[in-house]
Amino acid sequence: MIAVVTSGKGGAGKSTVSAGLACALAREGQRVLVIDADAGLRSLDLMLGIEERAVYDLSDIFARRCEPIRAITPSSVADGVFVIPAPGTLEEMCSPEEMQYLCRGLASHYDTVLIDCPAGIGRGFRVATAPADRAIIVATPDMVCARDAQIVSGHLDAAGISCKMVINRLRPRPVMKGKMPDIDEVMDAAQVPLLGVIPEDEAVSIANANGKPLPLSSFTSRCFSNIAARFMGRSVRLANLAKMK
Repeated sequence: MIAVVTSGKGGAGKSTVSAGLACALAREGQRVLVIDADAGLRSLDLMLGIEERAVYDLSDIFARRCEPIRAITPSSVADGVFVIPAPGTLEEMCSPEEMQYLCRGLASHYDTVLIDCPAGIGRGFRVATAPADRAIIVATPDMVCARDAQIVSGHLDAAGISCKMVINRLRPRPVMKGKMPDIDEVMDAAQVPLLGVIPEDEAVSIANANGKPLPLSSFTSRCFSNIAARFMGRSVRLANLAKMK
């Protein structure tokens, strides 16, 4: 399975969702390869604890400076998660055809390949989505982000890629007080089926900044586990907003 994690606008939390989902899938016993395709703005090497050990990145594979296996580094955050860092600049990024060829070859060695896509629908989007069977669109609970998610889903639909949405950084109290759009309003605006919801959580920022695992006891970790279960085809109810902190 090859899935791309994307969004219509920057700052929605694609990399956070990519890292969190990868770790949750690994806890389910999967071998997961995460490819950071956000050239020039890479962050997954930090989030998944490989920044001091990674020698090669995606550009080195396509420039034939190394074999693909040498650009893959096991994460120190979760057993079963492996990472290919992004190139330093967009100019070093490969073509859609090259990305498709690489990912199809690597997919036979992993249960899931997750591609962290640049925001928007430009060249980076075309490269990152080329090999994908499925897509996860990440949106924050605001109408601008939801509208952008709808635009992205249109491009994915045209490419024959099925997509679902993760609503990230949800703040339950303002939602329940009617001060922010609720889940149904975001879904109606985006017109994308929901895969799951991730609350605003300081623990996520702390874990990502330090390349450490999210505490398994945290509510957000349970949310990622539920998203992973749905991603794998199991039926799991959405968490109660009132229980989110």
